Amino acid sequence: MSKGRIVAFVPDLFFSVRVADVIRRLGYQPQIVERPDHFTAALDLQTGSLPLALVIVDMNAPPQHWSQTVRDLKDDPERNYIPVLAFGSHLDVERQRLAREAGCDRIVANSKFHEALSTLINTMARDQE
Repeated sequence: MSKGRIVAFVPDLFFSVRVADVIRRLGYQPQIVERPDHFTAALDLQTGSLPLALVIVDMNAPPQHWSQTVRDLKDDPERNYIPVLAFGSHLDVERQRLAREAGCDRIVANSKFHEALSTLINTMARDQE
């Protein structure tokens, strides 16, 4: 039985496979999306009875592909409790600022995301069990 659904906007196809594997191994249902329109649709989708436990955003994608979608989620009083984890270059302070303004709950550097993905998910995801 799944603990819930994790939507990850990760445009990098090769890296998205690793993210999905980690999510699945931790007992969640991964929903990996690579296109901005699919990201928006995934957050609106009610997949069976699996509630949304966490949203992951790759800030390496252009901000217009994710920032408004995150802002819309956080502005929705019925869903603003859903945690959002963003990752990207530690040097890109502009995208970090945009992620904070959009409402991301935690922003980490690519290196931290890669080395501690399991811990980040376990810490942030809202277990539904």
